[in-house]
Amino acid sequence: MYQSEDYFVLQLHRAGDERLLHELELRRVIAERRAETAEAGEGVTDAARPRRGIRALLPRRLRPLAPPRAIPDAGTLPSSA
Repeated sequence: MYQSEDYFVLQLHRAGDERLLHELELRRVIAERRAETAEAGEGVTDAARPRRGIRALLPRRLRPLAPPRAIPDAGTLPSSA
């Protein structure tokens, strides 16, 4: 089957993009490992690291649900007269 030059160029671009993504992921992993070894040398443990991602936004412990507070009526408010 004959493939056009445009298809060949598209395949080259796609292969280049995949290679770039792979290289960036590899660099990220290497940087994480370097940071872990540097922190381990300083005595930093996993427990001492700040939370990252969605867990940083969530509360550590959920509070028990409580019914909403009742709004007092105007007649039951104490008067300051």
